[in-house]
Amino acid sequence: MRYYIMVRLTKQVSALAFAISVAASTSAIASEGGFYVGGQLQSSTFGHTIQRDTGSATNPSITTFTEESDAAFGIHAGYKHHLTSDVFVATEVFYNAEGAETRNINNMLQTELELNSTYGINFKAGVDVTDKFSVYGIAGATVLDFDIHNSYPFAPPMRSGSADEVGLSLGAGFEYQIDDRWSVRGEYIQVQDVDFSPLPEVAVPGKINPNDVDYSTLSFGVSYRF
Repeated sequence: MRYYIMVRLTKQVSALAFAISVAASTSAIASEGGFYVGGQLQSSTFGHTIQRDTGSATNPSITTFTEESDAAFGIHAGYKHHLTSDVFVATEVFYNAEGAETRNINNMLQTELELNSTYGINFKAGVDVTDKFSVYGIAGATVLDFDIHNSYPFAPPMRSGSADEVGLSLGAGFEYQIDDRWSVRGEYIQVQDVDFSPLPEVAVPGKINPNDVDYSTLSFGVSYRF
């Protein structure tokens, strides 16, 4: 009888020790930080606003807005650090190859913008909801690299130029740990009201109208931790 009790107790202790070791290992997956790299696919939306003052009582000031969405892909690299067992911060740099294009027509002035790329740095702060799932907020700086083309109906040639503008990026995301190395994530980021200097108008030499662009992206990516 005593032997049976000892065997049963030993099995229970062994089972408890195994459960504790499994829990510790899964918890370590979430709590570990370090350097990571990865890639993402995303849907990017690019918007353009023109505030054009025609300088005429018969043709009052006109504000027009247009936006287009297109697919993009990119890469990222960063470092993640846990402040506590479930609270973390991260710093990340990124680059996206973009393809969104807009065409804004404002009182005969046609302006086309072609978004070539976005890149910058993001700072993240979040919390581990479970051993493998976490959520976080995002704040950073995003550079929008785009080309500008101006034209008028029946009045060629087209004027062209380019711009690199920096905007404040804000967003949120989630991450799911597949194992101790690989994870998947989803993020939504917005960059609002970035002013830029457009090309001078041909019809009115030297005339500059206020212009700004907006940018938002919904991305899904994968990361590998070293």
